[in-house]
Amino acid sequence: MLKTSKSSLRRFARNKAGNVAILFGLAIVPIILAVGVAVDYGRALSVRSRMADAADAAALAIGSWTNLSEAQLAAKAQQYFNANYPASSLGTAGSLKVSVVGDDITVKVTGTVPTTFMRLANINSVNVGASSTVTKKQRNIELALVLDTTGSMGSGGKMSAMQSAAKRMVKTLFNDKSTSETLKVSVVPFSAAVNIGADKLNSGWLDKKTYSSMSTVAKEDHDFSTGQSILKLYDSLQNKKWAGCVREREGSAYELTDAAPSSSTQASLFAPYLAPDEPDSDHDGGANYTNSYVDDGNCGQNSNNRTPKNCQRYTGKYGTNASTSGGKGPDYNCPPRSVTALTSNNGQVISAIEDLQPSGSTVIPAGLLWGWRVLSPTEPFTEGAAYDDEKWIKAIVLLTDGENSVNGGSNGHNKSVYNAFGYAAAGHLGSTNGTNAEATLDSKTAAVCSAIKAKGIQIYTIGFQITDSTTKNLLKNCATKTDMYYNSPSNDQLAGIFQDIAQGLGELRIAQ
Repeated sequence: MLKTSKSSLRRFARNKAGNVAILFGLAIVPIILAVGVAVDYGRALSVRSRMADAADAAALAIGSWTNLSEAQLAAKAQQYFNANYPASSLGTAGSLKVSVVGDDITVKVTGTVPTTFMRLANINSVNVGASSTVTKKQRNIELALVLDTTGSMGSGGKMSAMQSAAKRMVKTLFNDKSTSETLKVSVVPFSAAVNIGADKLNSGWLDKKTYSSMSTVAKEDHDFSTGQSILKLYDSLQNKKWAGCVREREGSAYELTDAAPSSSTQASLFAPYLAPDEPDSDHDGGANYTNSYVDDGNCGQNSNNRTPKNCQRYTGKYGTNASTSGGKGPDYNCPPRSVTALTSNNGQVISAIEDLQPSGSTVIPAGLLWGWRVLSPTEPFTEGAAYDDEKWIKAIVLLTDGENSVNGGSNGHNKSVYNAFGYAAAGHLGSTNGTNAEATLDSKTAAVCSAIKAKGIQIYTIGFQITDSTTKNLLKNCATKTDMYYNSPSNDQLAGIFQDIAQGLGELRIAQ
């Protein structure tokens, strides 16, 4: 019995498995502690990052305020910090410390993060901190207000609500001064097209050429004779002159771009907009047309070939002093108010907003394109600074109350109403049957948004009483950032949105 006990003790002493177990037991505590320290440290870094973001937002926000004392700036900064780092957040933040030295504004914050595993080592919290400094040297702003003036804006007080909110924002940006050396604003009304102004009649980039040399877009809708042009057709109409709208160009090099026009390149020119006289009601299918304003006569054909298409394209009916008593006329879907180019005159911008009138269908990409072009440094508008001029920030505010709409698939053989991209039947709006015209306009909108943002232009978008989810998503994706998209389901909320954008534009001015 004694021998057996001694033998068992010797075997136990030689057993290496027991040694490993003991060593592992001794090591497990520091291993767990090390893992716990890593977890707690990771949480602290996450809290510090969120504190830094909130401090950045506070510094940028107060940097756009002027004529405030350091104590007032500190109070404003604390409000912005609290909004971005609520009390419910992990980690406790102390009060901000704000210091202003010359043009530099520095915001500092410290706080603590409770630990979990590190409590095993009697460490109950970790100190964290963040700091943000901005330089209060304000850059200049070029702003294009791209405003929906379609017919639907004339109902429910929407037009007056937009005008009031936009005017208030402009006054805020101008700081109630009559002029500014650091701000230029443009107003771009749009419906199914954009009116760039009849005063551009003599511009070299307007396609005034006659049939033999005009662009494809210019002659797309009419069978011109030698020596005829769009502007000459206007001159033939009684009491009618070109109102100032233009067609959009075609081709990847020009259609959805701000590419400068050249008199030597036909496709780069802008064709004057003339909504064709559509077939009279006595034609085969003529009762389905929306804009018949000139008597077709015999359409230059014998009675057996007097088809709606031939009669619409026939230019002889625009003879001397042809009556335009019926229909909507050659300016159908052309906004009655023209673009106001970038100006530093507060009163001029306010007047442009007050003069807006609702009329026409919705073609969002046309509005965006001309909002872009008024900011572009090249023709047709040349008031914009160079894209690489670091002294200027370029921004667009787009407001619309509805989805793209051109009555795709309707209006007889045209398959849509006339607009800046022509009739759907011409092929610029997808399938020539017009059934996907609106979807194609959505695609064009998205493409223009991407091209504008690629130029470094900031985009704010406002969906005004829009219920269509596709359009909401389109506007949200168009905005430079998610929080630069706004949805205003009522007139009352619009003023606050425009003021929020004014504040955002002020923050953009700060050179970080």
